[in-house]
Amino acid sequence: MLTRFWSYCWTNGEDVSRTSAVQSVVEVLRADIRQNHKPGDLMPNERLIAERLDVSRNTVREALIHLEAFGIIEKTQRGPRIRAPDVSAVFHIMDQYFDRSLKTCQDLLNFRRMMDLGALPQVLERITEADLALLERHIDHMDRALTAHEAAEADFAFHNEIIRISGNSVSAKLYTALTHTLVFYMEIGKSNPANSEKTGAAHRSIIAAFRARSLDAATAALSDHYEYSEQNLLLAFQKSSPQQTGMEEA
Repeated sequence: MLTRFWSYCWTNGEDVSRTSAVQSVVEVLRADIRQNHKPGDLMPNERLIAERLDVSRNTVREALIHLEAFGIIEKTQRGPRIRAPDVSAVFHIMDQYFDRSLKTCQDLLNFRRMMDLGALPQVLERITEADLALLERHIDHMDRALTAHEAAEADFAFHNEIIRISGNSVSAKLYTALTHTLVFYMEIGKSNPANSEKTGAAHRSIIAAFRARSLDAATAALSDHYEYSEQNLLLAFQKSSPQQTGMEEA
């Protein structure tokens, strides 16, 4: 394992002096992990990495802290160990980039709209009866939700399933990384329980279009759903407290 690590560093011509030393070490280690290792493998210790890359142990220590913060490695008594992919660390990183303004809510809603509509051709080509049954279960969970948060989680699961069915792994990973953020903003639109019946009907129209394998019908159903969602979002902000309105203008 050590031989593979050092071979990568030297044969790929990594120059840790050209840019930030810490960032350079981070990139060298990340590239080596991607190409040569699997979860559970142990990495060399700080001293060996520092000697081979000709940097200080403090630089290596900071680089390892970065990797740990991103959930790529974990510290053990035997040294840094490579972790299985885990997006939980990404959740917290992504959340800090979004405020709670109306503009951000609208941007996230339009992000979801683009993701869903863009995925439709692949979804209609790939969707199965088992997929349709799972989508229907998510709607049932929405109908039975006792709180806005539970309804938002079920709604997110429905749309996350659409992205999964499309087969686009990049879109699926991005959507998953935004789970906490999207659920939070979807919950805002569900603050009025009176909307639940129409929301359920809108989702069932989407499923009907999927079952018919109709791109036109699916596009219309999703477009109508997002227009209604945007109206609910605007109403929720209009009824919000002055404090929240102030956050929007900040």
